[in-house]
Amino acid sequence: MKEFEYFIPQLNGWIPLSLEAYLSLLFSQEYSSFSKIKIPKGLPLCPKDPSPQKIPENMLLPGNFIETKINQKLFLETNPKNGRIQLIINPVKTGFTANYEVWNRAKIISYDENSKLLFVEISDNIEIIDNLDLIRPLKEIKCTKNELIAYNIKSIQKSEYEKIKSEIDKINNNAELEESNSSMNKIFEIQYNAKDSSLSCIGSKDLFRKITILKQYEQRNKKNVSEEQNTNSDFSNPNSNKNLIGIKSPSGRSETSDYNNSNKNIILEKELKEEINNYKFKETFTYLDKFKKDIEKEAEELIQNCKYYIGKKYENNFDITIYGNDEQDFNEEKNIFEKQYKQVILDLDDAVDKNEINDLAKESKIKFVYIERKYLYLVGEEKDINSFKAVWNLTKKYSKIIQKESKENEDIKRQIKSLKSKTNKLKNK
Repeated sequence: MKEFEYFIPQLNGWIPLSLEAYLSLLFSQEYSSFSKIKIPKGLPLCPKDPSPQKIPENMLLPGNFIETKINQKLFLETNPKNGRIQLIINPVKTGFTANYEVWNRAKIISYDENSKLLFVEISDNIEIIDNLDLIRPLKEIKCTKNELIAYNIKSIQKSEYEKIKSEIDKINNNAELEESNSSMNKIFEIQYNAKDSSLSCIGSKDLFRKITILKQYEQRNKKNVSEEQNTNSDFSNPNSNKNLIGIKSPSGRSETSDYNNSNKNIILEKELKEEINNYKFKETFTYLDKFKKDIEKEAEELIQNCKYYIGKKYENNFDITIYGNDEQDFNEEKNIFEKQYKQVILDLDDAVDKNEINDLAKESKIKFVYIERKYLYLVGEEKDINSFKAVWNLTKKYSKIIQKESKENEDIKRQIKSLKSKTNKLKNK
């Protein structure tokens, strides 16, 4: 499978991509005679649709989300530390430029059946779609499950290339017999340029570790093999490949740790805070402790180019600190949390219907919600939170009107009943 679509969060959309094009991006500024890049699992790749699924016109309702194809000229580069494709905001910056048919995620504003015009919102802009062949349902964002390795070798003999290709083909043919080898995980490409005798290839770590010639090149060029990935070791798990670093347990030690381990964790945490202060850019966000597992999971998916630290619980809250030295990477990933993971607290005056709140939160696309006796905690994008608050305030207003009218009706009924009782007493005298 050589044709992919790659999801870029900055675009909120997919770009068509071949593995050949991906390798060109990965090694676009590579001048070493031998390079090896380790790519952690988690690239947002999916198979390219040969013919996109069509959406029935009766499903083109306001508020629904779709994807629409729009031609865009993009300036792209690939981060060599994690293999992720990034959109270059500043066109002056050197990068690979090309025209792409981007499948942007869009929200339907309205659809005119007579003129066959579809109005959609893409990144706060209104677009008019006059061809329904340019739309499709939302595509699920799936990530690669295997770690990948990419090689770039200059001045390699054609006979060595043919030996590498032969070994890889043999391994792939055997792998095809295994049911567990899904198309998403079988990512492989090798290209040889006879003109300058150069080779570029990409594949799973398990596949390439079996290739003898690649091992020999690696031994001869150890200084050009970058073992560093754009990740951090988790102190609670030294073998972790996550960007999450710090002490996960609220006490600063695991349940089975002894006194010495506890002291060690305290020292590590102190050193970590000193390390964070040495970075040029840093930002801390505070959330309710109830959201800790959810935020940790989100951060693991979203923060790829920077580092982050999730602190211990304090006063029913915890902090997540995002930090790094590259200003563009830092601003991009910090802005995700500023915009999409804003936390607000609302006062609850009276008893509330939890199901009603949860349903409204779901409709408003709030990411996380937690209800306490007197407070309501929301985490989500600011515009979604504002939508929730507007509907919630309106609901409370009308609920009070209904309650007031109901109370007044009950008072009138009691007064009528009292008058009837007094009238009956007078009649009986």
